[in-house]
Amino acid sequence: MDAFDEQLKDRLPLACATLELFDFVFDQPMLAEIYQRHRGRCYEDELRFTELLSLVRDALLQHQGSGHRLFLELERDQSQPVDESNFYRKLSRMPVAVSRALLRQCSARLNELMPVGAVLLPGCFEPFAAVVIDGKKIKRATHRLKPTRGYSGSLLGAKALVAMNGRIGLAIAMSDSLDGETNDVPLVSELVAQVKEVIDEPILWMADRQFCDLKTLDRLSERGGDRFVVRVREGLNFQVQTQHRMRDEQGREVVDELGIFGSGKKAKLLRRITLLRLGEDDVILITDLMDQKEFDALDLLKLYRRRWGIEQMFQQVTETFSLEHLIGCRPQAILFQFALCLLMYNLIQVLKSYVAEDGCVPMSIVSTYGLFYDVKRELHTWAYLGHGEWSRREYAKQEIRVRLRSLLSGSWDPVAYTKASDKQPRKKKPTLRRIEGGHTSVQRLLTGTAKARQP
Repeated sequence: MDAFDEQLKDRLPLACATLELFDFVFDQPMLAEIYQRHRGRCYEDELRFTELLSLVRDALLQHQGSGHRLFLELERDQSQPVDESNFYRKLSRMPVAVSRALLRQCSARLNELMPVGAVLLPGCFEPFAAVVIDGKKIKRATHRLKPTRGYSGSLLGAKALVAMNGRIGLAIAMSDSLDGETNDVPLVSELVAQVKEVIDEPILWMADRQFCDLKTLDRLSERGGDRFVVRVREGLNFQVQTQHRMRDEQGREVVDELGIFGSGKKAKLLRRITLLRLGEDDVILITDLMDQKEFDALDLLKLYRRRWGIEQMFQQVTETFSLEHLIGCRPQAILFQFALCLLMYNLIQVLKSYVAEDGCVPMSIVSTYGLFYDVKRELHTWAYLGHGEWSRREYAKQEIRVRLRSLLSGSWDPVAYTKASDKQPRKKKPTLRRIEGGHTSVQRLLTGTAKARQP
């Protein structure tokens, strides 16, 4: 680099940290091994897998998920590696096994960089690796393909079942179906097998109501030492043997019971914990953590609240990382983009952890949207002023840790990076009054003459 590029690099620490982190995660030999192992009948010709990955990444980071805008810019600079149509065809034939392996192995490299203190669980669950699972329908597929033309209504591009590390909030694996209408439960076996590839210690699985059937629970706990905490629907067969009652910190009643779940030969001795909530659905959990002294019922309820983190991850991946704008039309291309969006989310989580460490604040306070907004601004500046050229440098794991701390020293901004909900907690929305007739004028509301029905 010349002197100008070096000074520009020094003034764009977030962009520099992001690009160097991408270089570390997207290790060239590892990417080549992933593609060769899982490519099936696909092959590389003029457009290499690493180049395709970089093109999709740039479309997401710099062009809000528009592949066409990316190629217009490449054409203007006379730097496009292949014709735009070849890019879309290559993307549409991407094997789903490549997308799964890309997420799984790159996330494992990111996991190694998280600071040691980023732990979110009560101490009694320290022996476990907490894993949350949930399904994601990838919506808003376009009607560009010939068989999809002439139909009204929204299209589901694909279905993915994702596993998230409950301690640090990173997506670690996914199983999938090309059919977006597929139920989540048949995808559990493939996901469990993938998670066990990257996690050796005992796993504590957390899942929502739809996964509460005896077959799925057996699948989650089939490896010795693995346990589960799953929410159940009211009315399922549970024969109570012992019962204890207590209250949580808000004064709500909690019932802790041991008993037989299910019926017939497959019935199991399990533990049921019920949080009674006035005016809302009760929270009912089933778990095979049977020791009521070691694993307190109130701690289990606090733990289960972490399951909501995967819903927040899906929302941020969709709204912040351009999943609303799908680059490809076929399910294979959509799943590849989804895996890359999850990796970008993971990468920003790593940056968040170092920014939080710099500001001596909890990681949960840092706004993903605010941080990613500044990352994109600096990347745009680098692409424009630095002509988008970046010299790669190989870092070992410990070296990249030191490098990130050096680049992000002084990066904490309490104004831009603090979540709005932490600055001023949201108030509960008042009950809306219905206007008679369904409409009125602003003037009548201002003067108080508008008629409204009583709540």
